[in-house]
Amino acid sequence: MQKPSLFPVIYGIISALIGFIAVFFICERSFKMNLSMAILVSGVFALVFFVISFFRGHASVEIKRIAKKYQLSDQELARITGMKPSDFPIYHDQLQLILPKRYWPKVLAALQKYERERDHAENY
Repeated sequence: MQKPSLFPVIYGIISALIGFIAVFFICERSFKMNLSMAILVSGVFALVFFVISFFRGHASVEIKRIAKKYQLSDQELARITGMKPSDFPIYHDQLQLILPKRYWPKVLAALQKYERERDHAENY
């Protein structure tokens, strides 16, 4: 059992903190909101930024974990996901996620399906 990565949580917290500060100053200075309203609006935005960043970080970690676990090449990743091999450059045995983030859920779903099938085949 592999321990969970802290990267998505730290990435989410940093994103939320930056978002909170930015939205707070925008609300207070540009929109002339009072302090409590600016904090409330900033908190909501910070929560949204945390969730988005957490799931992006989680997807990144999971994609790289599965690719490393099965030592998948760019050709194999392209075959599994239905994308081009050039979308999956591997430098120094590390997968570089250069794909736009909007494709990450598709890649993650395909790799998780591949992992389930491999684990199921190994158990029987």
